[in-house]
Amino acid sequence: MSLNRSHALLLPLMISAGILLAQPQRYEEKADNILAEAGEALKAYDAIRMTFSYTMHNEEREQYDHAEGFILTSGDKYYLRQGLHHMISDGTTTWTFLEEVNEVHISYAEDTEAALSPISVLDNFHEDFRARWIRLEPREDEDIHVIDLVPHHPQTFYKFRVAIGEQSNDIAFMEAHDRQGGIYRYEITSIDTSPDISEQKFTFDPEEHPDIEVVDLR
Repeated sequence: MSLNRSHALLLPLMISAGILLAQPQRYEEKADNILAEAGEALKAYDAIRMTFSYTMHNEEREQYDHAEGFILTSGDKYYLRQGLHHMISDGTTTWTFLEEVNEVHISYAEDTEAALSPISVLDNFHEDFRARWIRLEPREDEDIHVIDLVPHHPQTFYKFRVAIGEQSNDIAFMEAHDRQGGIYRYEITSIDTSPDISEQKFTFDPEEHPDIEVVDLR
């Protein structure tokens, strides 16, 4: 085989290999840009109220749960209510109040893995996750970018999935995937960017709940 013919055969293979190697980096850069724009859009508001539909399913264990709820956020502070389950954070301390058993768990906000508000996911996400754009998914109202976030360090959830509106930069849904096959999904049903929120919403006083059991994990 002549040298020229060898080059002719190898060139398409080299080009194809270069494209394949470049795609992961291109998808990561695309995800970074989309998340950064969405984060800037959210930070432009003093406070946000989102209502959501929550589902949890684990096919292997035949588990399923569903609840309606809402989350209030202001900076790194949030109050999430999901049925009788409340999560409150002032940015430093997190209170998890289990209303049905009258029990509250207190921890440092930075140690609370599950307490991921929209702001905390999108703000400085590079520090905690490696992001990758997966696809543009069609929807009736607006197409959405589907992006996976993989933690840099091992934790309970090995992957988070976030969907961002192509035009609005609004969050459409968030998912958390655990290592036992569980998928926890928050489908956003409404967004209010000018809610009237008292700062007291972001703190929890156990003394206001008679006979409450306090579990301090700090």
